[in-house]
Amino acid sequence: MTEHPNIELMSKVYAAFGTGDVETAGSYWTEDAVHHYPGHNPLSGEHKGLAESIAFANKIFELTEGKLRMDVLEIGASDNHAFALLHTHYERKGVVLEMPFVNVARIEDGKIAEFWTYPNDVYATDEFWNL
Repeated sequence: MTEHPNIELMSKVYAAFGTGDVETAGSYWTEDAVHHYPGHNPLSGEHKGLAESIAFANKIFELTEGKLRMDVLEIGASDNHAFALLHTHYERKGVVLEMPFVNVARIEDGKIAEFWTYPNDVYATDEFWNL
């Protein structure tokens, strides 16, 4: 049985991001994609357009000096949306942030058009990114 194409799409995004290949991960996004990241920290806000979304991803690698891991626990999809359940591990300035995250994507024409990130604890996430 073939996997849903949006599961395959999300799998490709996480495979690329997991190796630090932000450009390839971005190739699966629309030019006008919007990434919503919660909280009150340097990564928070609506990152509009592919360039801002790629800059956001590069900022994560910069702030963690590449010390990050996102383990994909499950990916599910419908024709218009996909979700990923993740366990993340970030390191920054000697501090570790490890917790579940949920990401939800709206899919248009086989690419991510909108993306929401939901950390298990937004307060701990803010504290970590504001170090």
